[in-house]
Amino acid sequence: MEFRKDTLCGLFHNQAERYGNSFVFLTGRFDAEGRASDKFSSRTWKQTREEAIALARGLIALGIKKDDKIVIYSESRPRWIIADQAVQACRAIGVPLYPTVSEEELDYMLEDSDSCLAIVSTPEKARLVLKVSAGKNKIPVVMMTPWDGSDKKPEGVYTFPEVSALGDPKISRDVIDNGIKSVVPEDVASIIYTSGTTGKQKGVILTQSNWVASMHQCSSSEIMALTAEKDLHLKALVHLPLCHVYGRMGDYHTAGLKMGGELVFAESYQTIARDLRDVRPNIINSIPRFYEKTYEIVQSTLSRTKKPYQSIYNWAMGKGKIYVDCMATGKRMPAHQLMLFGLANSLVFDRLKKEMCMDHLVMACSGGGKLSKEICIFYRALGIQLIEGYGLTETTAINNLNAPEIMMEKPPTGFLKVLYDKIMALTLYLMVVRQSKGKSPYANPLMSLLLSLCYNTLVYKLRVKPGFVGRVVPDTTMRIAEDGEILIKGPQVFKGYWKREKDTADAFTPDGFFMTGDIGVADEEGFLQITDRKKELFVTSGGKNVAPHPIEVALIERPYIDQACLLGDGRKYLTAFIIPDFDSLKRFAKDNGITCSSQAELVKHPDIKALITKEVDHVNSTLARYEQIKYFNILERAFDVASGELTPTMKVKRRVVNEKYQKEIEEMYNKPNQ
Repeated sequence: MEFRKDTLCGLFHNQAERYGNSFVFLTGRFDAEGRASDKFSSRTWKQTREEAIALARGLIALGIKKDDKIVIYSESRPRWIIADQAVQACRAIGVPLYPTVSEEELDYMLEDSDSCLAIVSTPEKARLVLKVSAGKNKIPVVMMTPWDGSDKKPEGVYTFPEVSALGDPKISRDVIDNGIKSVVPEDVASIIYTSGTTGKQKGVILTQSNWVASMHQCSSSEIMALTAEKDLHLKALVHLPLCHVYGRMGDYHTAGLKMGGELVFAESYQTIARDLRDVRPNIINSIPRFYEKTYEIVQSTLSRTKKPYQSIYNWAMGKGKIYVDCMATGKRMPAHQLMLFGLANSLVFDRLKKEMCMDHLVMACSGGGKLSKEICIFYRALGIQLIEGYGLTETTAINNLNAPEIMMEKPPTGFLKVLYDKIMALTLYLMVVRQSKGKSPYANPLMSLLLSLCYNTLVYKLRVKPGFVGRVVPDTTMRIAEDGEILIKGPQVFKGYWKREKDTADAFTPDGFFMTGDIGVADEEGFLQITDRKKELFVTSGGKNVAPHPIEVALIERPYIDQACLLGDGRKYLTAFIIPDFDSLKRFAKDNGITCSSQAELVKHPDIKALITKEVDHVNSTLARYEQIKYFNILERAFDVASGELTPTMKVKRRVVNEKYQKEIEEMYNKPNQ
């Protein structure tokens, strides 16, 4: 049976029919009933489809109809995707929520979205939904796991098997198949709430066509398109929230639906090191903090090795940086330098990637925040294809992409086209097919020679610029306003804000461009560089404009610093909260004979203060005088989502920090003689 190719549900069911039981789609540490487990279990494409259809039949038996809103309140797991596909098969609208939302936020989103049913991951979340909806319009709750509670399961709470049983045989299979076929690109697929960095969360209305356009835009580079055609079924390590557009688009839609890959779910972001080791993924979509943390671990480990090893690493990294610079400028790497870069891979990088559990990695993507140029260069020097992108919830995750792309006019016909296609196919075999199996192209002399041939004839024209988020994606127009704001128009731009007509109107220019709220500049080749959020820009009492985010990024690049929050809007000078990398700090304390019984005691130790001061001074030395941090406060605990200082995408809520730490802030601005 053939389904539509321009809707998410149509794409899923087409792929499931194509791959059947021959390939695995979803893998996670869960048992057959959805409980957390120590062992991995997998579902094929066919099994996933059958579960989604069975759940959809049950949801319709419960009364779900077209355009009903259904909340999915869960951590990322295989049954999240099954729930989403079941919702789409009912022609309903999914309202995915972060699993970490507060009780107040849950209450607001359930009511604001007009949701008539909630699908949740655990009994604890079921209880919370029941609590906030008590006395209001009580809604049914469907759990991904058994009740497993000492108390009796409340009325109106169902498990996946119970809902599936309601639909069989009451709702026929044809009802579901016809429902899937009747979904059209203009239909609303999701209402996704913004993370609330600067205020109340708003529901962003995304259609089927928004999602499908974005999926194709994310995989539009020639290398990715060829990879998708190869049907390699690459393995992606899913650890970002699927309720967020970036995690959903990168993993679920692009790696899964578009490329036919296997989605392996990490237990959590906190277990990512173990999951990397166990899975050895081919694809990773993550936030900058993941890449920063991995880089810091490498640098910390290296600092404790013997000098000869450090010298060899520094030599290899020097060759890697020459390679990265050539890739950024489109220059052909000199033959002797290319040979030395190959040697650096054989001696250092291949081994290092194995230690990092990234030896099978074909593609990595960083989004959801600014990645420092230094860290991007590090990964690309290792030969890891680290892609940077830029987008918002309102643009379905993508505006710009810094993916490797041949910057030349492709030969249309004849011998040159045949040669071009052959070289691209060989490059794909060496850099993707072999690498996905853990076989470095530099480990074999013949493969290394073939890669050099590819490089010298064509691959040197693959352009990636560290520090930039890339050029605008296909079918999209980007404009920079007079005040530097990035304006976007394209098929991925959202339909509007749920129940907020004025906010929707205010988000667009008179000629239909979405105003992103981000400040950026584009170079002569169209590569975009993000400066900061428009609403985040500080204006000091002296009238100086300061972009806080680049300074915060520079701070967290430094050893011993994990998080930073800059302050100073409307003030006479800048201050900051610094949260140390406590693991590194404790190692430093141990190596230097510093004994402290707690983190609170540790951050007050004079030697620790001196250590952090040195790192802040280093950053200050690169800044204009009015951008420099005059005073800072070292906090004894990290900002986190649960305590409200971070959004679920790990962005600092500066407004919340200002409220929670008002006393500490005023102390920094009321120093003697100031």
